[in-house]
Amino acid sequence: MVRATGDAAPLTQTVRREVDAMGGGVAVAGVNTVEQIKEIIGQEIIVGTFPLFPLIATGMLLTAAGIYGVLAFAVSRRATELAVRVAIGATSRDLLRLVALHSAGMLGLGTAIGIALTFGLTRVSQGRGGVFDSPGWEAFAVPVLMICAIGTIATLIPMRRALKINPSSLLRTT
Repeated sequence: MVRATGDAAPLTQTVRREVDAMGGGVAVAGVNTVEQIKEIIGQEIIVGTFPLFPLIATGMLLTAAGIYGVLAFAVSRRATELAVRVAIGATSRDLLRLVALHSAGMLGLGTAIGIALTFGLTRVSQGRGGVFDSPGWEAFAVPVLMICAIGTIATLIPMRRALKINPSSLLRTT
């Protein structure tokens, strides 16, 4: 391993000559910079994850089911409250806003916890000699956007259910 400042390409021939001059029959097979090695390893990681796509898709479906389940449960638990709001004059827009804000709060909290854990695990990985110095913004932004999109889609069904609440029949049964 040779440390150099600037472009390392001119040093390649010099390093080969010096290794040949040392004798011992050692040959310099490949010369790469640390950045090139990181890029190669990163590409190997990406290629190695292709077989994991079904697992990732299953994880996303479970995430969507979990988010939907929690939101549907929250809406059903608040059905009486929503019915009272409708009875005293709340519009469907008010109900949508209420359910959407509740959903956004839950998604925001979960996303914040996930990002904090990801940063923590990145620090642990770096401390143990991880390959990447610091992951790019894409490593954090893409999963967050995917989870937010899944959360938004999973929120639509509980929102529709909240809009169908009939206050007179619901308040009679409670």
